[in-house]
Amino acid sequence: MSDRIADERLPLAFAQQILRLQGRLAQSVAPTLSARGLTAAEFDVIAALWSVGSPHQLRPKQLTGKLLLTTGGLSNVLRRLDAAKLIVRLPDPADGRSHNVQLTPAGVELARAATTSATAALQRSLSDVPPQRSRPRSNSCRASTRPSRPPRPDLWPTGEARLCSARPCPALPCSARLGRRPATT
Repeated sequence: MSDRIADERLPLAFAQQILRLQGRLAQSVAPTLSARGLTAAEFDVIAALWSVGSPHQLRPKQLTGKLLLTTGGLSNVLRRLDAAKLIVRLPDPADGRSHNVQLTPAGVELARAATTSATAALQRSLSDVPPQRSRPRSNSCRASTRPSRPPRPDLWPTGEARLCSARPCPALPCSARLGRRPATT
């Protein structure tokens, strides 16, 4: 059999490679986050808030758009960050029913320090990839992830949700991996 991947299998092979890389990168960053008392989700939230610049503030809906967290997952993370005095929830002057999430000064400092050390860990992990190869791939990944949110397995047509027969699939976000049973007909 040829070393070339058949065109029809290319999307699956691409997804598997991305997931392996994600695992490798998550492992490289985990110790630096743990040393600062942060989970990956907490880091994602404070890094997203820090990245927008002063006053380091977003609405929860904006955060869910930037992160791979559900609204329920985000609420749990915000509760922990609030208890740790890393964020404050402020009334939204434009919408009295909503609020904004803002980093506290301690949150800004932790986000800066954690982002700096996480970036260094990622650079060490990717040191074998020359910039001339990683830059085009990074641009390609950014372009392919920008337009929409990941598909929700609970909304997939019944036939698609049952492709894995309830076995966790290492390459796709199937309903079995997300703890839900596939829809049946």
